[in-house]
Amino acid sequence: MRRSWLFALLAFIASFALVGTVLATHLPTNHNISTVVANGTIADTFKYNLGDTKVQTKGPVKIVVLDVVFPALASAGWHNHPGPVFVVVKTGTLSVWTANCVKSTYTTGQAFFEPGPESSLLVKNESSTTAATVSATFMVPPGTLVPMGLRTGTAHLCGIEE
Repeated sequence: MRRSWLFALLAFIASFALVGTVLATHLPTNHNISTVVANGTIADTFKYNLGDTKVQTKGPVKIVVLDVVFPALASAGWHNHPGPVFVVVKTGTLSVWTANCVKSTYTTGQAFFEPGPESSLLVKNESSTTAATVSATFMVPPGTLVPMGLRTGTAHLCGIEE
């Protein structure tokens, strides 16, 4: 009995070392800072289709609005989200790479879309002097924890330093 307790304790301590190693090797050195501005749940399904715009849900969705600051040279790392994200650049400039190594640059007043779990993106402030800020509106499954960026393990893509 004493050995099984000791083994369980050692396994528990070893799990902290593993988690620390994973976080240390997979998070960008200089990362973004997120603040929840608002969140709420749309309980009913909805369908909107007018002109070039179509939005539809098949069940309840949680809407979360974040303000995100990217200090100079900060990165969100290669990541995805559990649902679509609409991002508006409030100040500065951000570079966004797709998993196909296609780079797009967005400046103040421009917006971009992150498709969700089927994509992996790198979002980075390449300025060495100026911060960039965005407002991001997430549409995610109810119960999703905030912040909800999921590391994708694709840091090897495109040869870009996070």
